[in-house]
Amino acid sequence: MERCKYWDKCYRQNPEHFQRYLHPGDDLSSLASSKSSHTSSTAGAGRSGSSPAVTPKRPSAPSSVTPKRPSAPSSDSSKRPSAPSSDTPKTSSSKAVTVSSVTSTSNKSGSGGKSGKQLKRDISSSPEEGNSGGSTTTTTSSKRRRVSGEEPPPTIRHDRYYFTRVTGHPAKFSDGISLGFQDLLWLDGVPVTRSWQFSYAVDVDWLIQEMDLRGHKRGPTFIIVGEKEGQAIQDHIMLKRSRYSNIIVVPVPLPMAYGTHHTKMMVLESEVGIRIVIHTANLVQTDWHTNTQGLWVSPLCTKDTSGSSSEFKSYLLKYMASYKCNAVDQLSRILHSYDMSHITQVKLVGSVPGEHQTSDYGHTRLASLLSHHIDSSVVRPGWRLIANCSSIGSLGPSAESWLCSFIKSLSATKDGQTAKRPMFQLVFPTVEMIRNSLEGYLGGGRCVPYTSTVNDRQKWLRSHMCNWVSGEYGRSRVVPHIKTYTRLSPDRKKVAWFLLTSANLSKAAWGARTASGALRVRSYELGVLFVGDGKGLEVGGDGGIIVPYTTPPKPYEATDAPWLVNLKYSKLDTRGNKWPVDMSNPFEWMDVESAGLI
Repeated sequence: MERCKYWDKCYRQNPEHFQRYLHPGDDLSSLASSKSSHTSSTAGAGRSGSSPAVTPKRPSAPSSVTPKRPSAPSSDSSKRPSAPSSDTPKTSSSKAVTVSSVTSTSNKSGSGGKSGKQLKRDISSSPEEGNSGGSTTTTTSSKRRRVSGEEPPPTIRHDRYYFTRVTGHPAKFSDGISLGFQDLLWLDGVPVTRSWQFSYAVDVDWLIQEMDLRGHKRGPTFIIVGEKEGQAIQDHIMLKRSRYSNIIVVPVPLPMAYGTHHTKMMVLESEVGIRIVIHTANLVQTDWHTNTQGLWVSPLCTKDTSGSSSEFKSYLLKYMASYKCNAVDQLSRILHSYDMSHITQVKLVGSVPGEHQTSDYGHTRLASLLSHHIDSSVVRPGWRLIANCSSIGSLGPSAESWLCSFIKSLSATKDGQTAKRPMFQLVFPTVEMIRNSLEGYLGGGRCVPYTSTVNDRQKWLRSHMCNWVSGEYGRSRVVPHIKTYTRLSPDRKKVAWFLLTSANLSKAAWGARTASGALRVRSYELGVLFVGDGKGLEVGGDGGIIVPYTTPPKPYEATDAPWLVNLKYSKLDTRGNKWPVDMSNPFEWMDVESAGLI
């Protein structure tokens, strides 16, 4: 059987195509028997008896256009080391065949590599996560079935958020709690025809590939990013003008120094309505496949025939009006024509550059919502505040410089702030967590940009820091790019509220008071706040809120240190690399289970 030239990128839906060509995840043994039967019946016609085994090769990651951070690796497959050769793929009775391998050639920076066997020996399973048992991973063939419509898209709840799906993760850490990018591009059985993508960093090649696979039909795709990032994307598109004729880049002016367009949101439109997705992942392949991310998906919204209004819709249109650009204004007019009165599960918390006298944005927006919705009788002494983020801004020489005012906002209830300042914990990855992660040091280099320059000015923050551990969800070794803020009960069974947002712990994202009393915000951010009935939200279980890390968070030990991207680390990581790594080297995908990372 001939290998399909599109391999795992195949977009065909004709069953005859899959009978004629080999694709990732195909059962080679059944194909071989079928081939043998076919050749014996045609032997008189001079057909050969059998064909050589085809060794699947791991597809390369596409190139990415990212601002100020190392770009994703090149997609030039001629420069990639091929997957280890074998006559038949490795299988077991309890695991699905996945087209993945542990490479021994991923290190080209001179730091010394390890073979797949050495790597598996050196990385022991996390005691919290244990063994995957009979769980199976999501195969490429099942992905193809979803794309072709043979497998229905997952049922999505709107009163909770989801993780993004980690490539190679066992099903027990994915099913029911995670969604892939392509799961979003399907509205009531109808493919998306037009989309607006708000982001910080964008890999256009990967984005279009994902949309093509899901049947996006190459409708208009608007990419809303900061001015500098927009120019880089425009330059990339000009090189492939015919391929990207449907891409419209919308550069957003950033009026405040050190500000960024950091919002991650999708508006997806089809013939049956629109859907809004608010999330934490850049539009880059590694963000969606190898990092811990969060996303919330709205219910389907249809045309408004009654002139209804809603808090969600009003705030979203107000937030978009701050962009002051034609493409976003056009989107606002489109959204205005849709009914969003049924979106009551979340409240929006946005940040917009400028100096604000009202409590519409930043941490004052969060305080305002908490003071309207959270019953003070619920938040008793001992309910701690916990934040987790992937970067930290300059917060000042002491907690009183800014953090205390931030904590005050997060302590708001209907009867004012909590009488006593609550414990505040910050979950942030250590050097060892990054070193032992799925991506190794590359994961920290790509999405955890905290530096020693900032850290050295705020050593006091260390007393609040806790390590990233996520044993229950199998993500202890999946680098966190998710940002959440919550207030957890002493028994860890409830949270008073929960916020999923793009905002890191920084004054630029949340705002800081000026001498005149205005709140100065530098960046665009957006998140969703879950408050329920104001009397607390259940944690975990089938219907509860996912707290992405293990609770209570474990404070840093004396030997722990926060990951600092600008320092050098000589201890070899899971991929046999030291840091810094040559970021131009190809990124090798790994089977996280067979590598011992689960």
